Amino acid sequence: MSRLYVIGGTGTVGSLVVQELVKQKGTQVTVYARSPAKVFQADNVTVVQGDLDDLTPFEKSISGHDRLFLLIPDRSDLDKIMITISKIAYVAGIKQIVDISSTTLPSRTFSIDHKHHVAEEIIYAIAKRGAYTSIRPTNFMTNTLFLAYTIKNHDFIMDSADPEELQEWISPFDIAQVAARILQDPIEKHGDAAYELTGDLKTPLQRASILSNVLGRTITYKQVSAQELYDHFFEFTKNHNISYFLSTFQRSNPVTRGLSVLLGGRLPESYETWATKNKQAFLK
Repeated sequence: MSRLYVIGGTGTVGSLVVQELVKQKGTQVTVYARSPAKVFQADNVTVVQGDLDDLTPFEKSISGHDRLFLLIPDRSDLDKIMITISKIAYVAGIKQIVDISSTTLPSRTFSIDHKHHVAEEIIYAIAKRGAYTSIRPTNFMTNTLFLAYTIKNHDFIMDSADPEELQEWISPFDIAQVAARILQDPIEKHGDAAYELTGDLKTPLQRASILSNVLGRTITYKQVSAQELYDHFFEFTKNHNISYFLSTFQRSNPVTRGLSVLLGGRLPESYETWATKNKQAFLK
């Protein structure tokens, strides 16, 4: 029997990972969660109640597991938490950690990205450890949900980008699928790999057109200043690091050529597919 431990299993990506893992016969999944009621329920799911400020419940329950899925939300000590958890896990006999990290950018460009990669380097350097596989997704398609109010009430999306500027996107569903597949593959197949994930490239005008077609009404694009966009995101997140990233991230690397391989042969989820699946969030 494969025994998998999950930290970060109640959020957008983590909950999808848990739902994929429990489908596999002979798999036992343990989810470490502050709020057990939020954990996906199944016969092969065990919940350990605990939080990241006191890892005692984790230390007491990690022994006997084979692999660890690790997803830590943005916080000031994100890197320290990742490192501490990884060290505890390897000492307890974990053979592989699959970590949801962040896309690779020049050092210290964004605090969120920087903390992830500081942790990655230190974990990678741990002596006598198991495998360490990192998944590095780009801008989540679900970040569009921060614009739900303007779409529903004013029929526009906004960004600080030029209307024709290509932007990187990745579906959380694809991130979860990649993670779940890695956790079920032989450990040696992925080893210490680090996978960059970009699933689609769309301009603001293209996104507005897609949303128009999906919703059956005209959605326009409004270009605003980075400060205006930052203020909008901060109103929702109350987090400078997240708001700064969402309002200023600027890059258009190609779609990850190997993503379909990591997804078992299927094409990555497009922005249009994601919008169609989530159209209820934008209906009036």
